Amino acid sequence: MTLDITLRWAGPTDAASGSTYKIERTLDYTTWSELAAAQAATAPYASVSALLGADADYGATGLTLGANSLSASGYGWLDDALIQWTGKSGDNLTGVTWHSGYGTYASGSMLYEAHEAYTDSEVTPTYHAVVYRITHTTAAGLASAPAYAWYYYPPVPESSDHCVVIVGVGKDLGVGVQAGVTVTCALATDDQFADDGGQHLDMSGSGAANSQTTNNLGLAVFHCWKSSRPAQRHRRRGGCGLYVRGGRQNGHGGDHPGPGLGAAEGHWCISVS
Repeated sequence: MTLDITLRWAGPTDAASGSTYKIERTLDYTTWSELAAAQAATAPYASVSALLGADADYGATGLTLGANSLSASGYGWLDDALIQWTGKSGDNLTGVTWHSGYGTYASGSMLYEAHEAYTDSEVTPTYHAVVYRITHTTAAGLASAPAYAWYYYPPVPESSDHCVVIVGVGKDLGVGVQAGVTVTCALATDDQFADDGGQHLDMSGSGAANSQTTNNLGLAVFHCWKSSRPAQRHRRRGGCGLYVRGGRQNGHGGDHPGPGLGAAEGHWCISVS
């Protein structure tokens, strides 16, 4: 299946007229394809930002902000959440749609308007994700360190009662990936297996069925019951409810929704070896 993927990002503080962006893509973290050698930056170049004036729950159709000069409609990044709005009422945003994220975002979090964009057409993900590298070059010819964007494309869940969790294992600097690493995943809190049985991600039954080997993008994929999550909400800046043992990784339970990806907010125990 081919996809049309639109990247949206906020211009850095040193962006100005004459700035350009080089955009690259990899499907396997070995071969990078140059999609745009020097896409021209667009006004206002350096992105406008605003602070949340109150906690914001994922899915809220309005956001309370402090004084701001954001566009009347547009896109923006709020931590890991890409949001879209269609109007403003005073300093507040209305008609909000959430394209990623989960949980609650704390008052005082910064929202950056994502006025820059690039559409990559007819992409076929190979390893459940597509990785992009964006490098900003100033009008004076000074190139920044690249920024990386991941588009996750997990497999379809086992059923409508399941969700998919992707765990990524990165290298020490958090930029490279580690392929061929064994990852074991289990639910620390679960209420389904007494009724349904079977080896899925329950802690008591953890074993070979709970272990996966990371692919070329350093990703391991797991399925779990949606109803296994505890009745609780996670507040941004307070952790994502993911527990890691035995290694360095950057996995999240539902941080980056894609086709078939649910938000598993329960407590996870993940070991990396």
